[in-house]
Amino acid sequence: MTPSQDLLDSLSLLSILTDEEDRIVRMGAETWALGTVMAGLKGEVFGAQGVPAPLKITRRQRIDGHRHIEDFTTALDAGEGMQLIQWRGSRLSTGTLYLGLDVTRDRAAWRELKALAKTAADASESKMRFLATMSHEMRTPLNGILGMTGLLLDTGLDANQTAYAEAVRESGSALLGLINDILDYSKIEAGHLELDDHVFDPAGLVQSVSELLSPRAAHKDLEIAAYVSPEVPARLRGDEGRLRQVLLNLGGNGVKFTEEGGVSIEVKSKALGDGRHSLRVEVRDTGIGISPQATQTIFEEFAQADETRARAHEGTGLGLSIARRIVRAMGGDVTVESTLGQGSTFAFEVPLMAEGNARQPVTTPPRAPVVVATTSDILARILSLQLRALGVGGFDIAGNADEAAKYLQRSPGAILLCDLPIAAVAGQRLAKLASRAIVMLSPVARGRLEAFRRAGFDGYLIKPIRQASLAERLSTRDAVPDKPTEPARLDAPALAAKPTGDKKRILLAEDNQINAVLATAIIRRAGHHVDVAGNGREAIEALEQAPYDLVLMDMHMPVMDGLEATKRIRAAGGEDANLPIIALTANAMRTDREICLEVGMDDFLSKPFDPADLIAVIDQWTTGEKAKARGAA
Repeated sequence: MTPSQDLLDSLSLLSILTDEEDRIVRMGAETWALGTVMAGLKGEVFGAQGVPAPLKITRRQRIDGHRHIEDFTTALDAGEGMQLIQWRGSRLSTGTLYLGLDVTRDRAAWRELKALAKTAADASESKMRFLATMSHEMRTPLNGILGMTGLLLDTGLDANQTAYAEAVRESGSALLGLINDILDYSKIEAGHLELDDHVFDPAGLVQSVSELLSPRAAHKDLEIAAYVSPEVPARLRGDEGRLRQVLLNLGGNGVKFTEEGGVSIEVKSKALGDGRHSLRVEVRDTGIGISPQATQTIFEEFAQADETRARAHEGTGLGLSIARRIVRAMGGDVTVESTLGQGSTFAFEVPLMAEGNARQPVTTPPRAPVVVATTSDILARILSLQLRALGVGGFDIAGNADEAAKYLQRSPGAILLCDLPIAAVAGQRLAKLASRAIVMLSPVARGRLEAFRRAGFDGYLIKPIRQASLAERLSTRDAVPDKPTEPARLDAPALAAKPTGDKKRILLAEDNQINAVLATAIIRRAGHHVDVAGNGREAIEALEQAPYDLVLMDMHMPVMDGLEATKRIRAAGGEDANLPIIALTANAMRTDREICLEVGMDDFLSKPFDPADLIAVIDQWTTGEKAKARGAA
């Protein structure tokens, strides 16, 4: 049936009817309303394959031959600007009926939105460049402040001077944390968060985080402990650095807002199939807790659970928001359960691939029963989990000395694990009742070891207790380790690095005089020889005059920057073509690392750097595994 003129005129849409040869035979009233330009089109060919002037096809969206539908857009200059009409044609027995819709305003709005999106993207990029620049400008003096404060603390200061210098270092570290939080948040907001994918040891990661938090916890007389369940794969693939950032954030918050008790980190996993595992991490604290209302907003930017209490603690209010965004980028989420005045549990789950089928190491459990004496509920809980995981079937937890004595008398030959507070008041009495007595203490209490030896203790464990160390102490008759494992100390002297005995020649290219003095002092303290070049050109000239084992190259220097200098060193060939070159920069963007590697640098160290990290990089590239791998290549 062919549509009549009356039918076409009654339509609210534009309408054109063509014959079997695709020539226009009728147009509806809405089409005529487009103007006199349409009057001359009758009899002209019209369709997705072509339209008469002054019309022109701007887009062929779809031609569906099966359903005989044609879809295209035409442009018409109607005297008041370009008019866009989207047409859809349906085949009839005697021709084709085209219905059209004026989409000019929609397209204009789309172009405006596109322009606004581009403006927003450009603004975001500008903000990122600004923040990267400001981060560089702030990190450079911070490197001097923190480093020189470390140098100062290594001199003979009296008690007041030491307290003042430590306050400067603590404030500088807080400022560095603020800079890092703002930069991380901005990168996430701009969509620049990129995740690495490499193999890592989850148990080692969790233990290192607990050890990093240990000095802060010890300063507040808090317990910190960690447990990794045996079902967690020994090796996983994922972004270890970002997971460490999340753990440090959640654990650090726990320490910050806890005055009594402590913080625990517990990790378990569930197999998802095809080598995938859901890694679940729970960070518990016995702190001030969060109200039900505050838990609804705690992950929002700049949110504080309690503004009054939060004023007593430094922070940006960005940490939890950053942690949740990182975890969500990994395919998981962060949740919180809390009771005001009793504490909180922050938990997150992320899906990760297992590398191989290895599980956490299994050791032979001791035959003797174990008695744990501690006043800490957190330590008691974690030790219970660790002892069960080790297969220790018989153990008791005592909350005081009398209870511990009762358990020891009931179990002849038992091994005693005694926490410092109980050992300090009843250690000698309890040690006499045990076949072996081991005291558990924090790193800051190591000076009391000799007194405990005289009291009858056979050895010690440093908290937070590593499960492997616990297994070793329980399974060996001599509980005193030859090389005790200690947590990493955040409060250790900045220049704790000792001479390695293998003196290397180091070339330092650094234009900032304070940073040059700082790095030189650190390197010389480690027993190496160091020469300083003020820019890239001087570095090249120094390499022409003498051989070096490694170059520390600042990226941004006058005359010639570190990138150009590295390019020229590599291009020159010879012995220096294979010389390890390590980037030193206050830039904190991922792209900066990539740029350094692209021009031929071997590694990257961001300022402000920890002195131990600087020496570790030097050792790795001159005598360690990376040096051996480089030599083999």
